Amino acid sequence: MERMNQQRPVLANRSRFACAFYLVLLLAASIALLSLISCAGSSVKKGTAKGVYHIVKKGETAYSIARAYSVSLQDLAEINNITDVSNIKEGSVIFIPDANQVIDDVMVSARKADETKPRDASIINPADTGPQASGKPADKALARTVGPNPEPGDPGAQASKIPAEPPAGAEDKTRTGQRPLFSENEVRTQKGSFAWPVKGTVKTRFGIQPNKTYHNWIKIVCPAGAKVKAAAGGTVIFSAGLKDFGETIIIRHANDFATVYTHLKKRYARADQSVKKGEAIALVGEIDEAGEAYLNFEIRLKGKARNPLFYLP
Repeated sequence: MERMNQQRPVLANRSRFACAFYLVLLLAASIALLSLISCAGSSVKKGTAKGVYHIVKKGETAYSIARAYSVSLQDLAEINNITDVSNIKEGSVIFIPDANQVIDDVMVSARKADETKPRDASIINPADTGPQASGKPADKALARTVGPNPEPGDPGAQASKIPAEPPAGAEDKTRTGQRPLFSENEVRTQKGSFAWPVKGTVKTRFGIQPNKTYHNWIKIVCPAGAKVKAAAGGTVIFSAGLKDFGETIIIRHANDFATVYTHLKKRYARADQSVKKGEAIALVGEIDEAGEAYLNFEIRLKGKARNPLFYLP
C-alpha cells in the first residue's frame, strides 16, 4: 500500500505531461489548418480591379500598349480575354492592370520603354511548362498560395504566336541562368494542358468584369448533380468548406501548377489523396441567383491566377 501511495504522484505527473503534450499537438494542428484555410481563401478571392481602361487609338498595337504601361503582354491578353492580340481594333477598350493613369501617347511611351528596358526574346516551348511536363511541384509556393496550380499529364500545349506573357513583366524574372517562362513579345496558349472539370457553359470569364471587379476564375454553368473531374493528375492539398466559396478542393500539379474547384455540393477527394486526370472528385449542386447550378474553376501557375480558357481544350 505504501508503494502504491508513492507511485501515485509519479503517475499523476506523467498524466499531466501527456495531457500537455497532446494539447500542444492539437494547438499546432489547429494553427496549421487555419493558416491553410486562410491561404486558400485568399487565392480564390474576388475584388475590385485596380487599373485603368485604355481606348485603343489608330496605330497602337497590343505590344506597344503593354510596353507603354510596363505590363506583360501575356497578362494583358489573359485579363482581357484577347486570343489574338495581333488584331486589336481602333476604339476597343482594354483594361490595364495596376496602372494609375491613362497614357495619351502610347507610341512615345513604348519607344522610351524600348530604349531603357532591354527585351528578352527567349521563348520556352509551352510543352515544357504545361501540366504534362515532368518536374517537382513547388510545395513551398503552393503552401503560400494554396490557391490554384496545374500538373503532369497531357497532349502537347499549343502556342499562338502573338505578343504576350503570363506573370506580369517584372514578376516573370527567373533565376540566373534560366530562360524566362514566357517570351516578352509573344502570347502563348496551352490548349489541352488541362481538361474541362465539367461539361457546361462558361457564364463568367476570367479577369475584368463589366462591373469592374476582377475574377481569378471562370464560372461554368452545368446540370445540378454533375460530376466534377480533376482537370489533370495531381495531389489534393485542400478539401474542406470555405466561407463565401462553399465546399472547395485544391489540387497541386507538376511544374508549379494548381487547380481550384469551388461551390461544390459534395466532395469525394480527400486532402493528401492522389487523383488522376478525369477522376471524379466532387458533385455540382450550388445554385446561383439565376437558379442555375455552377462551378467556379481556377488555374494557377506559381501562385498566380491564369486564364483557364488559355489552357483548356
